[in-house]
Amino acid sequence: MKKLILSLLCFAVAGMVYAQGVIKLDELKMEFNPTSLEIDESSNSLTFKVSEDYIGQFHANPLKYAKQNFSIADFIEANQGKDFNKYTVTFVTSKGTLRVHYNEDGEITSSSQRFIDVNLPYKSIVEILKANEGYKIISTNHLAYSKSSWTPDKEFYKVKLENGKNRKNVKMNISRNASGVAVATLE
Repeated sequence: MKKLILSLLCFAVAGMVYAQGVIKLDELKMEFNPTSLEIDESSNSLTFKVSEDYIGQFHANPLKYAKQNFSIADFIEANQGKDFNKYTVTFVTSKGTLRVHYNEDGEITSSSQRFIDVNLPYKSIVEILKANEGYKIISTNHLAYSKSSWTPDKEFYKVKLENGKNRKNVKMNISRNASGVAVATLE
């Protein structure tokens, strides 16, 4: 009886081991579809919905993200038959937008960023609340502009404060040190 149970158990284990075979799948083919890069005739622009790998990836450095994840050369090639001498590409997330203007050669001419309800750096929050005792932060906006470069020329936070019925808007300029770290100062 013992031999019968052991041999049945061995057959069951052997059956389970051999049941775990490797499944070969067909090759995945990805095709480039240039129609997705065609410009909207009515607005002369393209709106690009950003899909982030993690929350805040796009907002951390929107221009860098756009440069790494969007090919202006492919975009210009897809719209080659049309008579455009400038292009506007808008990158959209749930927190805001980045609008980049390019010339016919694919060089950036200007950009603007606007993000709502962003987390301020800790030191900036402390500085705002110390300068405005009794107030609380109810909303924040991060705005940045550039002219013909991949780095913002002007960057600032707009912070809305509230103390009961009193409301106040505070603007904080952002300057970047040599390592690229943002330093915000009250205006």
